[in-house]
Amino acid sequence: MNYKFHFFNAILICAFLIIGNDSYSQELDLNSYIDLVKKNNIDLKQGSNRVRIAKEETKIARALVLPNMSADGSYQRDFSKNFLFINDFDGSITRFRTNFNNTIDFNATVSQTVFDPVAFSAVRIAKLAEELYKLNNESVSDQLVTEASSLYWQAVFIKESIKVLDENSKLAKEQIDQVKKIYDKGLVSDLQLHQTEALYKKTIPVLNNAQNQYKNILNELKALADIPVSEDLIVTDNLETIEFSDYFNKSEINLDNQSEVKAIKKEAEIIDKQIASKKKFWYPKLNLIAGYNYNGQDNNFKFNNNENKLFFGQLRASIPIFSGGSNKAEITKAKIEKETAELHLKNKKKELLKQLEIAGNNYNNAIENITIHRETVLLNEKEIEVFNKQLKLGVVTPIEFKEARLRLTRSRLDLLNDYLDLHVAKLQIKRVLGTEN
Repeated sequence: MNYKFHFFNAILICAFLIIGNDSYSQELDLNSYIDLVKKNNIDLKQGSNRVRIAKEETKIARALVLPNMSADGSYQRDFSKNFLFINDFDGSITRFRTNFNNTIDFNATVSQTVFDPVAFSAVRIAKLAEELYKLNNESVSDQLVTEASSLYWQAVFIKESIKVLDENSKLAKEQIDQVKKIYDKGLVSDLQLHQTEALYKKTIPVLNNAQNQYKNILNELKALADIPVSEDLIVTDNLETIEFSDYFNKSEINLDNQSEVKAIKKEAEIIDKQIASKKKFWYPKLNLIAGYNYNGQDNNFKFNNNENKLFFGQLRASIPIFSGGSNKAEITKAKIEKETAELHLKNKKKELLKQLEIAGNNYNNAIENITIHRETVLLNEKEIEVFNKQLKLGVVTPIEFKEARLRLTRSRLDLLNDYLDLHVAKLQIKRVLGTEN
């Protein structure tokens, strides 16, 4: 029975270990990873909180033009007695008590803004500011998606480069075995055998360096998506899974969907509203006030014996007369800010068009380079096949074989780098055109 018990426990422990390992490993394609970044990234969460704050500020501004109700009450207990003394005609003095032991007082007022163009404009400006925060958060999100996607493709590039470098190392290792066979036949010298071993050892540091780079870039990806460092992350996409197409027509470029452009336009719109609000500074303001007051006094809490009630309504008007020139200065300041925003928009569009031009050129160059390097890889693969056969016959030296091997490795890495350039250029084009999503 004990044996069965221990065996059952061992099975349970193994099962938990397997489940635990699965829970700390994620295989993510690009779309899944970006979804995780949008959900977990700390910067985006902070941006979302700023948007939430802006919503509350809009509610605060709106509350200024909604009815304002207040009420207050008090109870007073007099511990001393106050008297009024009157001289009578006969020379005697009569006293009257002037206070009561208990006094209560209650007030309630309702105030409603009837006309206040500045307050109404403040509500609209607060709403526009909320929209601006959303656009700024959208801009941060777009930039972060581009950065995260670019980093993801770099990770894929290094991962596939490791395969190329590993194959290069294996070819160098196979070369040692081949040289040893022909060395035993006396076809190569001791020097050539040692050269072959040295050339193999040189492939190891390069491979180790690429593996370290891969670990580092995975940690960067985890940081962006707020994934624990202890959790395994596996990128699953392939660099070559991309369609070649024209992403934009220079004669039909429209930057209006670009998040940064939309944010600058929203800033200009807010300034327009501020200028209009400042110009309404001299308008009269009307408030309607209604109130109720109750006052009762008595020694025995019978307040209805001595009570006063008051209902009242009031229409209050206020007109600014002199502001010391501050309002005029604020209008001038706002106009300058609007002009600055318009210049900023103009510069931003120039900058984006320049980025688009560079990204488009990089995209086209990457496509051309891919075509060239595909053919180069095929030629180098055939060259390796020929050199392998010649090496077995002792016709090719280890140095010659090394050069052929390195040419194949470089051409494969160049091809991977072209695909990486293509992905990055595509991301930049989508970012500039505002089509990340």
